[in-house]
Amino acid sequence: MTPRPDISIITSTYNRADVLRRAIDSVLAQRVEANWEMCIVGDCTPDHTEEVVASYRDERLRFYNLPEKSPPRAHGALAKNHGIFHMSRAPYIAYLDDDDAYHPDFLRVMLRAVRRQPHQPVFYCRSQYRDKKTGRKIWGNPFQPWLHRWNREKLMRYNFINTANVVHTRALVEEVGGWNSQDYFDDYDLWKRMSARHDFRYVNRPLVINYVEDCPPFFKRMFTKGIRILKHGRRLEDQG
Repeated sequence: MTPRPDISIITSTYNRADVLRRAIDSVLAQRVEANWEMCIVGDCTPDHTEEVVASYRDERLRFYNLPEKSPPRAHGALAKNHGIFHMSRAPYIAYLDDDDAYHPDFLRVMLRAVRRQPHQPVFYCRSQYRDKKTGRKIWGNPFQPWLHRWNREKLMRYNFINTANVVHTRALVEEVGGWNSQDYFDDYDLWKRMSARHDFRYVNRPLVINYVEDCPPFFKRMFTKGIRILKHGRRLEDQG
């Protein structure tokens, strides 16, 4: 067993063994002298994810496959909870989706912010976006640095924080509870519960690479998801 890490990176995955390599490689490429671990949890994934993780021969990469699949549209909430509460050993938690990547300076910059404000329990940064098919950079809103600045009232209106942008203490998630698999926007639900008790600290750097479908498919997906929420509500039990 490696020494106790400074930060645990939680990755939930399902049937994305080949894409997962990009996420793992981005963690291994971090320009930082720090102890980290990556807890990769399969959501009862049927593919060869375990073999992919094992092929790195790195004790900092740990894999567990859940014996049962999460509820439909649960977005890996149960897998994230398993990674946090049953696998992670660090005082700080970060997230990385299986199809996204960290900028090489993610851990260096975020852990520096943590050390400068050791009593602050939540930090978040910005993302850059790339087309998932071509890898081409997608130019986003030029006001993004300002729009992502911390404001609790704004967060209550809409979610402007991506999952992989967040670093929080393990103590905080133990305080407010884990990911809610019955909430359609499980990440948003968690941020609201955290923000009810603490302010977040904004690190104004694009340190996460999110791979998305370029417009119009990306915006079409946002629109259809919004219509579904308006019709059925946020919680899965309301969707029949």
